[in-house]
Amino acid sequence: NGDPGQITTPEMLSPGETRKLFLAMGLSNECVFLVLDEPTNHLDISSRESLEEALAGFGGAILLVSHDRFFRQSLTDTEWRIAGGEVVIRDSQE
Repeated sequence: NGDPGQITTPEMLSPGETRKLFLAMGLSNECVFLVLDEPTNHLDISSRESLEEALAGFGGAILLVSHDRFFRQSLTDTEWRIAGGEVVIRDSQE
């Protein structure tokens, strides 16, 4: 209906809209460390690509948990994986 007040009404937002709002708020603050748990869930392709671009330009550290292998590989230098009860560390330079 074009009411800008709707964005402040959480029950009116879809999970994807809520996630986009929180990510935008976090990236607009001056932070040096982001912890993201499955940030691409509930995002459409365009939003996912925009998020990837925004995170690629982020100057701080990112701890990223994601099942999206392509998203992870585009943004990270080191991958920590739990396999067989052990932590396996892989550097993207290998």
